[in-house]
Amino acid sequence: MAAAEATRRLKTPNDSPLKFWFLAPLVLWLGALFLLPLLFLLWVGFWRVENFQAIPGFSLDNYREIFASFFKGSRYGLALLQSLWVACTTAVFAVTFSYLIALALAFAVPARWQRLALLLAIAPFWSSYVLRLYSWQTILSRNGVINSVLKQLGLSDLRIEVIYTQIATRVGLIHYLAPILVVILYVSILAIDKVLIEAARELGATRWQAFTRVILPLSRFGLMTAGSFAVIVGLGDALSGNLLGGGAGRSIIGKLPTYASMIMSDYSSSTNLPRTSALATILIVVMIAALVIGFVAAERARRRTA
Repeated sequence: MAAAEATRRLKTPNDSPLKFWFLAPLVLWLGALFLLPLLFLLWVGFWRVENFQAIPGFSLDNYREIFASFFKGSRYGLALLQSLWVACTTAVFAVTFSYLIALALAFAVPARWQRLALLLAIAPFWSSYVLRLYSWQTILSRNGVINSVLKQLGLSDLRIEVIYTQIATRVGLIHYLAPILVVILYVSILAIDKVLIEAARELGATRWQAFTRVILPLSRFGLMTAGSFAVIVGLGDALSGNLLGGGAGRSIIGKLPTYASMIMSDYSSSTNLPRTSALATILIVVMIAALVIGFVAAERARRRTA
């Protein structure tokens, strides 16, 4: 009886009421710097403009005006499709590239060197994003490093013309995303029980079969999480599209800017802040939808591997 009472009195750290006090600074930080600005942005989207001044209130005129010419005139809808295309394709390339690096870190690098190798893999994330984009401009421009080297080698016919295209936009985004995705995927791969891999090999599975039937299925949750994160970042990014994509880079959809670049352009050239806020709200809704889809896919992947 005494032992049972002692067990009931024994509490885990999660049962302590102090956890709410420790979480309070984080909640206040996120509320003040993220939630309140977001709610203010959503609210401003319902304001109206009179005599070049924003008037607080509740009106759907901004959204009516935007959707009235969503695929014509302003072409916001086409720009949103461009963003989705660029974000999804970038996510595929970025996740694939990062997954290969994570596999190499987990299986090719000795255990005692893995932390150092991971540190070197994420080192680019500590540098300025804008500086990295300008560096890629120097590399990919018509008279940049690559084309200059090709010219010196007498291979001028092979000069690349990717600057101010959506290919260059993807290069900048992949460079930004790779360090983060490598960490996500490395942790996912590291959580796989090595006994399962060894058992598959002992039962006669080749390396490829062990990868496709054990490693890949068990790392599906990390892949889905990394993919959804990459899509969301790609949707909201405007710097890579402006500095490397030239604002309206060429792609199979056409020479169109991304939706985020269009918002930045509308903000800098217009005094209609409520309309710009409404445009940003539409992007936020699309990003939330992408987040929900990614969460559902990741949760299904987790259940399959559970």
